[in-house]
Amino acid sequence: MLLSLAAQGQTSPLRAQYQAADQALKKNDQLKYSQLRAGLDSYPLTIYLDYQELNDNLSRLTTAQVTQFINRYPNSLLADRLEGRYLHRLAKEQRWQEFLRLYPELPNSVELQCAHYRAQWAVGDKKVAMGGAEKMWLHGGSRPNSCDPLFSTWASIGGRSDEHIWERMLLAYENGQDSLVTYLNRQLSSSAQPAGDLLARLSKQPQLLLGANPIKAHTRREQAAVAVALERLANTEPDAVMRLYPQYARSADLRPEQVTKIEQQLARRLMFNRTRDHRSWLDKRLPEMGDQDLFELRARLAIWEQDWSSLPGWIALLPNSEQQDSRWLYWKGRALKASHKSSEGEQAWQQAAKQRNYYGFLAAQQSKHAFALHKEAAPNTLTLAQARSRWPAVGRVQEWLALGNKTAARSEWYHLLSKVDPNDAIALGSMALNQGWHDKSILATIQAKAWDHLDLRFPIVYRDAFQQQARRLAIDEAILFAIARQESAFYEQARSPVGAGGLMQLMPATAKATARKYSINGYQRESDVYRPDINVQLGSHYFKEMLGRYNNNRIAAIAAYNAGPSRIDRWLRDSASRPLDVWVENIPYRETRGYVQNVLVYSVIYQDKLGQSPHFIKPAELNYVY
Repeated sequence: MLLSLAAQGQTSPLRAQYQAADQALKKNDQLKYSQLRAGLDSYPLTIYLDYQELNDNLSRLTTAQVTQFINRYPNSLLADRLEGRYLHRLAKEQRWQEFLRLYPELPNSVELQCAHYRAQWAVGDKKVAMGGAEKMWLHGGSRPNSCDPLFSTWASIGGRSDEHIWERMLLAYENGQDSLVTYLNRQLSSSAQPAGDLLARLSKQPQLLLGANPIKAHTRREQAAVAVALERLANTEPDAVMRLYPQYARSADLRPEQVTKIEQQLARRLMFNRTRDHRSWLDKRLPEMGDQDLFELRARLAIWEQDWSSLPGWIALLPNSEQQDSRWLYWKGRALKASHKSSEGEQAWQQAAKQRNYYGFLAAQQSKHAFALHKEAAPNTLTLAQARSRWPAVGRVQEWLALGNKTAARSEWYHLLSKVDPNDAIALGSMALNQGWHDKSILATIQAKAWDHLDLRFPIVYRDAFQQQARRLAIDEAILFAIARQESAFYEQARSPVGAGGLMQLMPATAKATARKYSINGYQRESDVYRPDINVQLGSHYFKEMLGRYNNNRIAAIAAYNAGPSRIDRWLRDSASRPLDVWVENIPYRETRGYVQNVLVYSVIYQDKLGQSPHFIKPAELNYVY
């Protein structure tokens, strides 16, 4: 930390000069900017000045200038950004040779991929270009307008056929892009038009299949139109499709793989609906036409119905790797024990308990084994100075943090992690933890898939704030840490797509209501949710409110924190009194199901880090009827 402060102190004089140069550049005061820019070569953020100067003159840049910038700042976020913007300009101006010289590989963006294949055509590699056109064409969504010239060239030489158009229509139909189906239908030749018209009609009204007069399918494409429409209709009218699909299979001469897809969608909908209708059909057909997802759904349905005698059979249909996962080992043990096969069930639970996750911890608690934490010590060999020397981006992260721009610092960190191997990512994560860059140590473990580096993945952050609220509200400190870790990974500026913000991710309306209800006077405006001390107060009080609503049951309260109490009230009302493990396994929202499981696991990890005796599910929670 002293080294960090010293490094920041060294850059402070240049920091003021950089900020002045930045202002001069924004005001287009070139003379003043040139004077201030001189002497800033050693300052970490000077790259941003150089980038902005080039970007402001993008229309006049030369390939040599762009290459010079890339070579000066290799593997940097802004080098990649400038390169991408310049490639777009070269494509717009159809300077294809320069385009390929600057970036001969296939780019990541769809627009630039189309440009790449256009460039290949222009330089004479027509086989690659047309193969790329076909690849880009066969997609179930719209493509950027910049891809149209590539597709036009492909069509003009006879590369695009009715079959290509039809294949894309099917992809669009399956993707729910009905307007694209209509658009593509207009491009079919007259001979292919009847099938296209049928698919276009069925995309808008699949119920046409339910009419008194069955739709005739005379060609292979018309058969495909009927098949995909039945598949879609199975999701909304399963009873009708169950009655009709055998008739259409015969009259339209559907292929076996088409019938299988219809049956799979029927099976999926029946299981989602948790109905016993057509159960004999389902259980007879599923082993023959099912896949892993459907077998999992059937196993979960058996769990919901607490049909312990049939559950092991459905689990046995899963791939061996899945059967050895703690989830299915736990449920196998649960079913065996319920079927009076205690010894075999105990063996399954002991095996599951070796894994550090929700099911492993649940199995450990049920079988009275210790929780398997599998902690791996983080390396402590990389200093900040060494990291700055090896990766200039580290200096930029440090300086952005000193300037209070956490968003820019995070962007630099993300980009750096994308350029290093897992071992270097772990070393960077350890360095970040030592610097107090907690969200960045977490990101490093994600990039490296270093799941056993618990010190890096689960740092102790803002301890005073969490401890104060835990004591004030009589809440376990570990559960508050766990919620914040799941919600934001301790990134204070985190904002969800729906507008939740801060460490514990409060929605504006929830934050405002909670602040008013509990007299949290520090909350005056929406942006206050990004102040860690205020956010922890708000989140802790709201979670305490959820605990009160559900009689101190953390499982229901955690679910309500994520999905909202009205949904949890409904799910509890509709669950018809089920055990905890069955209820959690069948939480309707996959996100909320994973959220509850993660928070419970994270709470055990934080109990260990805080020196508490580890506990997973409280007896009252385990015995509660959900």
